[in-house]
Amino acid sequence: MPLNSSSSLPGIILMTLAVILFAWKDALAKLTGGYYSPILIIWAQVVFMFGIWFPVLVYKYGWRWLIPRPLSWQVARGLSAVTAIGIFYWAILLIPLADATAMAFTAPLIVTALSPWVLKEKVGVRRWSAVTIGFLGALILLRPAFVGDSIGFLLAFISGLLLGFFYTANRKLADAAPPLVSVAYTAYMGVIVLTPLVPLKWVTPRPEDSWLILGFVVLSAIGQSCLVTAFRFGQASRVAPFHFIHIVAATFFGFLIFDDFPDMLTWVGVSVVVLSGLYIAIRETKRISKQSE
Repeated sequence: MPLNSSSSLPGIILMTLAVILFAWKDALAKLTGGYYSPILIIWAQVVFMFGIWFPVLVYKYGWRWLIPRPLSWQVARGLSAVTAIGIFYWAILLIPLADATAMAFTAPLIVTALSPWVLKEKVGVRRWSAVTIGFLGALILLRPAFVGDSIGFLLAFISGLLLGFFYTANRKLADAAPPLVSVAYTAYMGVIVLTPLVPLKWVTPRPEDSWLILGFVVLSAIGQSCLVTAFRFGQASRVAPFHFIHIVAATFFGFLIFDDFPDMLTWVGVSVVVLSGLYIAIRETKRISKQSE
C-alpha cells in the first residue's frame, strides 16, 4: 500500500501489534528485573537492536549516518529515552505493570506542555485544560502520600516526563533523518552510554533465564520495527491514538503473569490520563487536517 493511501488500517494494525509486543516485553523485564539490573536489561536491548540495524543502515545510507545531526538534540533524545526506560524498569519492580504503564502515559501531556517552547506550536485553552486534567489523573495514581508503593508511581511518572521530552525531540527532529535511522540513533546512544556501566552491574546470566532474555530482545526488535513501519502505512494522526492499547495489553499481561489487577482508584486515574491523552490526540488530528486543507 502506498505511503499516501487514505486507508490507515495497516498502520493501525502494526501500531496495535507493536504496543502488545512492548507490553509483553515489559512483563519479561519485570520477571528478570529482580535479579538483573535495569542497566543490563536495557543494554541487552540496545545492543541487540543496534546489531540488527547497523549493517542495514550502513548498506542503505553509508557510514555518514553514524554521526548524528544535529548532534546535541540527537544525544539529548537518546539519553532521555534510555533514562526513561531504565527508570520505568525500576518502577515495575515496585508497582504493577499496568499501573506503571498508565503513569508513563503522561508523556503525551508533556509533549503538549513543551510544544509552545520547543516546537513553537500554539496550544489552545482546550488542550491546556486536557493537560491539567491529565495531571490530576496522575495525582490520583500517585495517591495522597508518597509512601510504600507510591515511590514506584513517582518513578513511573518521572519516566513519563522523560518520555514526553523524547517524543517532543522526535517531532523536532522529524525532518533530520529517516524514521529507522532515528530509532537506530536511540539505540546507538544507549550502547555508548551504557556499555561503560555494564561491568559495574554485571551478573552472569542464569541458564534458566536464557529464554526470557532472548524473548525480551526479540520482542523489542520486532516491536520497534512494527512501530516504525506503522507510520509508513498510516497517517500519524490516526495511528498514534492506538498507542493507548498499550495500557490494555499491560493490564492483560500483569494479570496473566503476576495476578495483578488495578483497583478502583487506579482505574479512575488511568481513565482520566487516557481520556485526556485521547482528547489531545483528537484535537491534534483536527489541527493537522485543517493545515492540510
